[in-house]
Amino acid sequence: MSPRLQAVLLTLTAVAMWGLAPVGTRYLLGTAFGGLPAASFAGLRYGLTALCFLPVALTRLPRWSRRDLAIGVGLGMLGVTGYNLANSMGMRTVSAGMSGLINAAEPLLIVLLVSLKELRLPRRATLGAAAVGMAGIGLLTHTAGPADGTRAGMALCLFAALCWSAYCVLVPPLLARRGALGVASVTMVSGALPLLAVGSPTMLPMLHDMSRAQWQVTIALTLGPTVVSIVAWNKGAARLGPEAAGWFLYLLPVIGVLGGAVQLGEPLSGVELAGGGLILASVFLAQRV
Repeated sequence: MSPRLQAVLLTLTAVAMWGLAPVGTRYLLGTAFGGLPAASFAGLRYGLTALCFLPVALTRLPRWSRRDLAIGVGLGMLGVTGYNLANSMGMRTVSAGMSGLINAAEPLLIVLLVSLKELRLPRRATLGAAAVGMAGIGLLTHTAGPADGTRAGMALCLFAALCWSAYCVLVPPLLARRGALGVASVTMVSGALPLLAVGSPTMLPMLHDMSRAQWQVTIALTLGPTVVSIVAWNKGAARLGPEAAGWFLYLLPVIGVLGGAVQLGEPLSGVELAGGGLILASVFLAQRV
């Protein structure tokens, strides 16, 4: 297997897990503030994640310079704390479908941030691929499941998408110096600590009241869309670069729609299939730019 193909498969693995995560998150957080406390849930999920990565972080940190450690901690605050706190709070009043559609803005945000970082305009071919992808997103707004939310909730989810996009643009140099597993361990542990602090006031009552099903979903979200996916994404993005890897994030709503059809029995319409086809075409075109 070529290194590029391996990177593509790793990136697809991460995106597939992330695409299904909003369903589990929405199940746990409920609607209209009727589920688990958002901050405490984020603290629990990433506290468990930090425990998984802590042994790796302790063995890697002695070899890190102070500068790289400061960068890693900052990226953890941005991509882990910023994204997950805002996203968890937003999904209290935003449906899983709408969350997936908002997350689909991440490839465009990455293109804009890369252009800003490099002080250049996006290429025409890049903008063309983006237009195809956005057309597909537009068709997916007609999904069978509800795609709605409050303005405040959608603003929080959009801010979360911006945080993750900025992480994707800023992390490649650190990945090149310290490796995917090392970066994942440091960013996850440093990003989890603020989440634990913010969620601590209501953490114990939440833990006491959680059902077995809620624990099972939480552990599944921790191991799959958090532990495995961040390592897979870092490895893939280190090889592909932030723009090329970012295009795969267009697949998030496609995976969400397919997951709803397979897991929840939601019907698929021709419009949705056409939207998914356009998104796949945009990813293909972007990889050839």
